[in-house]
Amino acid sequence: MTSTTRAQRVETLTRAARAKHDTAVTRAETGIRALATSGEPINFRSVAATAGVSLDFLYRNPDLRHRIETLRAQQHPTRTAPPPRTSATPTDAVVTTLTVKLRQARDEIAELRAQLAAAHGELLTLRRARQPRLDAVVDDALVTDASSTS
Repeated sequence: MTSTTRAQRVETLTRAARAKHDTAVTRAETGIRALATSGEPINFRSVAATAGVSLDFLYRNPDLRHRIETLRAQQHPTRTAPPPRTSATPTDAVVTTLTVKLRQARDEIAELRAQLAAAHGELLTLRRARQPRLDAVVDDALVTDASSTS
């Protein structure tokens, strides 16, 4: 048996890792071509499933990542604003009517809440104004009650 040095073992492992990486890149490129040829959607998940590589591998490889993102963008062009409707359907009319009624109800509820808050404020003010008089009435009743028992 030949004894291998540490440097030789490192070199062997490095070559094996490089070969494994290159094989995975080749499988990913083959998967991308197969998806493009068949007309199937090209995205990270479909490429990973077709090529037998991990999503992490695809995301970490800048060349493959850029290529998949570019092909994905070409398949799904940027969405533009939907075309304006030319005629309203009965469903649209119902939705519009209910939306208007809902806004009116919300406005009315907001107004009622404001009125309720104002009424609570007035009640608090009246209670505070009336409190000293009640204390005086209670004090008078206690004095009168004490003088009648003596």
